[in-house]
Amino acid sequence: MLATLGDSVQLIGVALKGVGTLLRDWLGELIGRSLPFRPEQVLLPDTLNRLLNDGALPTWQGPADIRGVVLQDVPSVSSNCQNLILSIQQSEPASLPASLFVKVPMESLATRWFFTVINSWQLESYFFRHVAPTLPLRLPRTYATAYRGGRFYLVQENLHEDVEVSLFTNLDMIQGPSIEKVRGCLDTLACLHATHYGLTESEQDHLLPRSMHLFLSPTMGRTARSLNRMALKPCMARCPGVIPENVRLDYLRTMSHWDDLLHHWFSGPLSLLHGDSHLGNFFVSGTETGMLDWQAAHWGKGVRDVQYFLINSLPADFLADNEQELVSYYVSRCSHYGVAVDFEETWEQYRGFTFHTLMTIVVSIGFGALNEEQDQLMAEILRRAIAAIGRVDYHDWLDDLLSK
Repeated sequence: MLATLGDSVQLIGVALKGVGTLLRDWLGELIGRSLPFRPEQVLLPDTLNRLLNDGALPTWQGPADIRGVVLQDVPSVSSNCQNLILSIQQSEPASLPASLFVKVPMESLATRWFFTVINSWQLESYFFRHVAPTLPLRLPRTYATAYRGGRFYLVQENLHEDVEVSLFTNLDMIQGPSIEKVRGCLDTLACLHATHYGLTESEQDHLLPRSMHLFLSPTMGRTARSLNRMALKPCMARCPGVIPENVRLDYLRTMSHWDDLLHHWFSGPLSLLHGDSHLGNFFVSGTETGMLDWQAAHWGKGVRDVQYFLINSLPADFLADNEQELVSYYVSRCSHYGVAVDFEETWEQYRGFTFHTLMTIVVSIGFGALNEEQDQLMAEILRRAIAAIGRVDYHDWLDDLLSK
């Protein structure tokens, strides 16, 4: 009872802080100090020039001198942002390609409040400015980014214009990719996790501060615990009969031992993680597999990304037949990139982190901060997460951990 009351008080405080941020954004808009986020604003050449020049990354020389902008009719679904693909006309010599991808917050007030509260947009902007240049991965080239208040923007290359690039869709998520593409994604994750493996805490902070960590930062850590605990009831109301009683009880038991689980999940040698590593955030570029949407990057154990990718992206029956073989493949690729990890230890970590996939989808459905286009996919992911909890016997894993 006290924990539930504490969660409520914590969330009320966080909610009010988020409302305050949105109010300041609105007041700032009246005097021209807030970042624009409506498409009709971004489509103005003067506005787009200002965003590019004010938020330019050192890797792009600039400056922008755009004279005309046309919004392309290319569907680009996001759970929390507006993805705009723009054709641009520039003065010569042109400093940019003929089209750009621009990412700005969704207009939904609830969505903007939710993602302001969890700091996802601030994190992604920071990642592409400071962290992305250190990674040997195929990422979208970023020309400019900034974050202010509860708003942000990214201006990146339009991957649709690259003939070597193939993007994944919601249908790909539901059907599942080929085993070759699964291995390509696992190879990319192994490369990512090996790049900054085993840094000291001060070295980690220098690259990506723990003050932005989804679970360990003083403010976001408490908020995450409250959101995770309180999301279960509304999630079950929106998906009646989907979450079995034994899974509900394991969920609550995990939350009641949250600090113990945090210590286990985030102790020992850590890697830089993507954090939202489902199939839709990968893309194929020639012989490489790259990654998009770094709104959840954080320090953790690499297998956390692996289980999240496999459980979210593959039909439960297919994964049941191939799960340990795919985890073993990831272990072998880590060795290839210079990090020796043990399969048995990795598999036990995989079992424990399976809760993260369930927890993430419960929060997403429970607080309804995503758009309606994702409903079918989210319901399927919930079913996959529940199947995984049973398949790896998370209940016994949790028993074993707490008994120690």
